[in-house]
Amino acid sequence: VLIIAVLFLTACQLTTAETYSRGRQKHRARRSTDRNSKWTRECTDSGGACNSHDQCCNEFCSTATRTCI
Repeated sequence: VLIIAVLFLTACQLTTAETYSRGRQKHRARRSTDRNSKWTRECTDSGGACNSHDQCCNEFCSTATRTCI
């Protein structure tokens, strides 16, 4: 009887953990499509003004001229 009770409680915990992780995964997927995501961000074309490499589409900003190369 004790073994059956332990197996039942283990199954309940696994079911609860699976349901909880599914809910968190949906939330995580929603956040990854945020506008700040690297795949959906707007970038500056070559020749445009920039302050850092991540602003340029090709990810290279000339520090001397402050333009995307």
